[in-house]
Amino acid sequence: MKKFLIIMAALVSFAGMDAQEQKTEKQYLPEAGDWALGVDVVPVLRYVGNAFNGNTNNEYIDNLGGEPFVNSNKRFNSRSLMPDVSIQGKYMFTDEWGLRANVGLMFRSIYDNRYAVDDKALLLNPLSEDKVVDKAHNTKNGMSVMVGGEYRKGKKRVQGVFGFGLLFAFQNDKTTYSYGNQMTEINQTPSVGFSSGSVYDGNNYRLLKTNGSGSDFYTGVTGSAGIEWFVAPKISLGAEVNLSLYYIFGNQDYTESEGYNPSTGKVETRTDLVSPRYRELYIGTESLGGSLNMTFYF
Repeated sequence: MKKFLIIMAALVSFAGMDAQEQKTEKQYLPEAGDWALGVDVVPVLRYVGNAFNGNTNNEYIDNLGGEPFVNSNKRFNSRSLMPDVSIQGKYMFTDEWGLRANVGLMFRSIYDNRYAVDDKALLLNPLSEDKVVDKAHNTKNGMSVMVGGEYRKGKKRVQGVFGFGLLFAFQNDKTTYSYGNQMTEINQTPSVGFSSGSVYDGNNYRLLKTNGSGSDFYTGVTGSAGIEWFVAPKISLGAEVNLSLYYIFGNQDYTESEGYNPSTGKVETRTDLVSPRYRELYIGTESLGGSLNMTFYF
């Protein structure tokens, strides 16, 4: 019996030591070969706060994900051409060095079709109720990309993270029009389904194409410094600040339209310049990926 108790005590002691060893072997920090995805948790915090204060404006949760780099730049986000959410990802080459990327995309195609009076049918029959279709096709595209690397410093559950990367983004807004009633010498101002004031100018030229506010591009570099606190194995809360330098350049704005020219007796197409090209240089600090983010390593 005494021997049995000694053996049981030894087994319990061994099990306790093994459990303690397993406990100390929990891997909180990322390792070479790990992939990671990150989300901006500020929308979640706002959503939870609204749930407790009775506010029904809970659209914040729709923005769960990463935050595109250009989200804080007024020139890019003021025209609703850039995405509100991005994908944040990482890959660790070693325990200290990793590749990081932040990609936001938005490609939108909108068709607006309207009925207009069929001028030709109405000319042949004043009682005609025939219709033709006018079409407006609007495309809004935007993309934000950051690709770079990072270096991590720290052996416990809090690490300093230092990053660098290349930036690129563009946005474009364009609308093209097509009409059911043809413009001719006889019918110099055909009926349109859209508001006449929105497609005809003072000289009775009607829109064929507009590039909205033009196309904007930027390219540059960024550096960052931040921290990550690992609240659980391979799960961290973090924040970082970026110092960025990028160059913005935009194409000229223009419109294309058609109208009848009485001096030539023909329908002609003309292009009108709305605003010239522009250039901007920007240097400043901002937040890339979200002011407070959660990252999952696996």
